[in-house]
Amino acid sequence: MSRNREKNSQSLHWMGVVKWVLITGLISGLGLVYMLCKNQNMHLAAETHRLELQLATIETRNKELNGDLEGMKSPKRLLKRITDMHSDLVYLNDPRLVCVSFEQNTHARVARIGTNPRVVNFDSSVMTAAAPPPVPASSNH
Repeated sequence: MSRNREKNSQSLHWMGVVKWVLITGLISGLGLVYMLCKNQNMHLAAETHRLELQLATIETRNKELNGDLEGMKSPKRLLKRITDMHSDLVYLNDPRLVCVSFEQNTHARVARIGTNPRVVNFDSSVMTAAAPPPVPASSNH
């Protein structure tokens, strides 16, 4: 008699319940991961847009500076700026330019140890002074 009751009972089978709990959990997890990825993508898109604007301003500034540099390299434009400023600057190959060169030896030579050069003479070589060597302690008793 008890077998007959168990056979005809309307109880839920536990494997079917577990299966549907796992399916709903998996779908909920996938929906949560989708929302997190979408949110992160939106934040990264805003940051990418900001960096693209910054890059565009940098490129614009570089083009301006490149144009200024090319203008500074142009001799005609430089001559025009010099005349506009009423400057006394001239080109190196200008006949008005007078160059005075100092024939100076750039190698230094040591003067007497412990002395400092007092007079600057552009006709002679550069002189430096060295400190005297340390005196060893005498052993006079």
